Amino acid sequence: MHAMTEILFPLMSGDPDEPGVLLEWRAPHGSQVAAYQVIAEVTVDKFDAEINTPVAGTLSWVVTAGDEVRQGAVIATVD
Repeated sequence: MHAMTEILFPLMSGDPDEPGVLLEWRAPHGSQVAAYQVIAEVTVDKFDAEINTPVAGTLSWVVTAGDEVRQGAVIATVD
């Protein structure tokens, strides 16, 4: 048994209060993901980044594609 892992929106700009957008999920909600798999694409002020998961498990989305998200906020969990 392992603990749930939170996947955070990265800090991508000098202003942590500047919101970002989750552009696209690369793995479906409820799917099994592998450690280091790319699961989402995000953007802040025209800077895009891919998000990967540090652990394997079941992916649960906390936000949906197109949502505005605070930098550092939880976007998904892997259990």
